[in-house]
Formats: sequence, C-alpha cells, structure tokens
Amino acid sequence: MSFIQITDLHFVPGDKPLYGTSPKQRLADGVSLIRRDHGDVDCVLATGDLTHYGEKAAYETLKEVLAPLEMPVHLMMGNHDSRAPFREVFPDAPEIEGGFIQFTVDTGDANVVCLDSLVDIPGDHAGRLCETRLAWLDKELDALPADVPFMLAVHHPPFDLGIPHMDAIRLLDGEALYEVLQKRLPDQMIFGHVHRPISGHWRGIPFYLQRGFNHQVYLDFTSVDDVRFVDEAPEFSIIKSTPESVFVFARSAGGEGEPYVPRDI
Repeated sequence: MSFIQITDLHFVPGDKPLYGTSPKQRLADGVSLIRRDHGDVDCVLATGDLTHYGEKAAYETLKEVLAPLEMPVHLMMGNHDSRAPFREVFPDAPEIEGGFIQFTVDTGDANVVCLDSLVDIPGDHAGRLCETRLAWLDKELDALPADVPFMLAVHHPPFDLGIPHMDAIRLLDGEALYEVLQKRLPDQMIFGHVHRPISGHWRGIPFYLQRGFNHQVYLDFTSVDDVRFVDEAPEFSIIKSTPESVFVFARSAGGEGEPYVPRDI
C-alpha cells in the first residue's frame, strides 16, 4: 500500500490569501506534482484543517482544487473545520453515529483507521474523542484483519511534544485512546495539527506529524504566548507499507529544484 498524506490546508474562499500566502495556489501546485510523479498511489489522505474558518465557500474551493486527482481522496476533520458546511460540499463523506467523520481506508494491503477529533465549537482548538468515537474505534479494531498492517490517523496528537502553545491544544483524551488501543497497537500513527515534521514513538508506537501545507508553526520550545508562524515550503509525504515495514518519505511541494545528474568538475 502507498498513499499520500497532506494536512493543514487552511483553505479560504477563492483566491483569498491567508497569512500572506495562497492556500489555493499552494495546494494546486502540490496536486500538479502528485499527478506528475505519484499517480500510482492508492489514495490521498488529508488529515484535517481543510479550511481555516469552516466556510462552505472554502470547502467548495478545496473541492475544485482536488478535482484533478485521479486517485481517491479521503478528508478528515481538524479543529479549524466544521462538519455541517463540510457535508454540504462533500455529501458522500462517510460518517458514524453522531455525525462524526470516521472511516477506515482498506486497500487490501493495509488499513488506515481515521478518527474525527474535532470539537466543532468556534474557538475551541483542542481535540476530543468522546465515548461514541472511541466505541466505534473499539469495534473497528475487532474487524481489522490480523495479517495486514494497521495505521491510525488523527488530526491532533494525543501527547505533549514540548512545544507549549501546541501542547495546550493537543488531543485531550490521549489516555482513553491508549486504553482502547491496548486491543491492538497501530504499526504507525500519523497526525497533523502542529504544522511541523516530527517523528518518534509514543509508548512504543511509531508516529509521524506531517508539515502543514499553507503555513508552519515556528519551532519554539519555551514560549507559552500566542503561537507564531513562519513561511516554509509546503510538503506532503508518501507513506508506503509492506508486511514488515512502514516508510514515510517527505517531499517538498515548492522548495525543490529540478533533478540533475552530478558531474565532476
């Protein structure tokens, strides 16, 4: 199995800029690169913060930009999203009891279980997983085949990273999630939300946080004040799994030149 992870697109309607950059143009450039070089992936997974303010018009712009992709595109919720306008534009998106956007991507070679950590209250940017969402996960783990890799995707990481202003709005139900996962630990966890590429392991579970697409969070281990952003090249990851391994390949979608063969001078 191979798929592409994009995250934190922060779309606004049309060609409007956000923090001095164009979410529409940045993702359009990324879509062109994916089509050119990675058209063989099984799907594209967007791990939340599809829009910045949750407007219907922003989701419509997102749908327009994603349209050229020929592979399936799976969309998850982040803290800047809103389910009602999202469903108006993407009515076929899967949902569970309570209207949560949760689903499993099954390619036969691997399964990616995608959770909805959105609170959906304006101004509340932390993540939550209520009893309904966790009960769904518990049943889904029972249904997963034991002989193929299993990955878990959530917008919010469930643990502190040492970045104070982002740790304050992490997934607040990390302990409850970990308790459910005792039934079967993921081979890989993938997140968004923090807008920085970070990898490691949480209680023995490997994880990867994908760099945000429109803007990045400045790497600051000390400040507890308002979050600061920094302009860095957008990025996506190609995630490949085999029965023995999971690989994450990060690729710039705007900061790399054309490939060349080195020649001795």
